[in-house]
Amino acid sequence: MRLPIGCDVRDLTTHNDDRGNLTEIFRQEWKSGIEPVQWNFVRSQPNVLRGVHVHVIHSDYLVCLEGTLVLALSDVRPESPTHGLATTVTLKGSKMQAALIPPGVAHGFHFPEASSLCYSVSHYWNTVDEIGCRWDDPDLGLDWQVRDPALSPRDTTAGSAAEMTRQYLTVREQLRASRD
Repeated sequence: MRLPIGCDVRDLTTHNDDRGNLTEIFRQEWKSGIEPVQWNFVRSQPNVLRGVHVHVIHSDYLVCLEGTLVLALSDVRPESPTHGLATTVTLKGSKMQAALIPPGVAHGFHFPEASSLCYSVSHYWNTVDEIGCRWDDPDLGLDWQVRDPALSPRDTTAGSAAEMTRQYLTVREQLRASRD
């Protein structure tokens, strides 16, 4: 499976004994590319789709703890060698994997069954860093293999992938200019 540059999927090791098991979901020494400042826990009902959105500043590190997460990725960074690459990755709570998503890679989550997701972010949530588009916009190049998912009001009324990309590039340039 080919992923956008900077994205990673890591198998996690589970240690079992008669009492149950333990899985390390994050270790700083893994050089994941993220220094978490916040951790979040999400429960989703079957057929919920969250996103699609892209971040200018923060990276996401996520683990599906229970159920199934179909993670969709679309690289909108014009300078990236994987610009335009779109793919889906299925993470299962029974398999225990972690995924890293850097800034500039648009992403969304579909939960075909009731699922639990734990994720961290490298920067605190900020509305400027949360730029979205319609999950089914053909310009994303994503094959969700889902029809009529349950969406939030924000995701239902989101704009086009082209507008999301324009807004991402504008905010990115504004942030770079403010640092100089």
